[in-house]
Amino acid sequence: MSIESHQRTETHSVLPHVAPGNARRGSSRMLEGYLGDIDYLVRERLWDEAAPLALALPHICVALARTDLASSHEDYLAWCEEWVRPPEDEPSKSVPSPEQLYRMCEAHGVERELARVAGVPLNSLRQLRLRRLSRAAPPRRGVLPGELASARGEPEACAALLDAVHGWYGDWAAEDAIVQTNLARLAVLR
Repeated sequence: MSIESHQRTETHSVLPHVAPGNARRGSSRMLEGYLGDIDYLVRERLWDEAAPLALALPHICVALARTDLASSHEDYLAWCEEWVRPPEDEPSKSVPSPEQLYRMCEAHGVERELARVAGVPLNSLRQLRLRRLSRAAPPRRGVLPGELASARGEPEACAALLDAVHGWYGDWAAEDAIVQTNLARLAVLR
């Protein structure tokens, strides 16, 4: 199921509907900052901090694309199926399957309540919103021996999800009125 064909809930929406041709094209500083934080944590090999943020990305993207800001286990898997793929310059590189990503998401405790019933991924959206307010980078440190061996697939998952979100935003979300409206709403919430 592609994200384009995903039925959006339009009932009782307070969001203004803007025709797709009128959507703002460009980038979201809030989303780019969140992705930049994950990228930084990955480069520093801080997997315990990077993985939960990266594994929340499919829930965030699904929620941003809907007027009700909802996501679910099925939505997570469908988004990953549509957008997580090997990099264009390395088509033979393997990426985690949607099921593997979701199992990692559960293992890291990301939005556990959405495994049972669809709802708003409040914690993930709050992290997206709050990370735009705190720009201090974690202290730099060296890599401890054996640290890469204990990463349990997090490096591949983080890289695949970062690439997927860049593709999702560049190919679709930057022109979607609902995504842009939801990003704007999140940016002004206090």
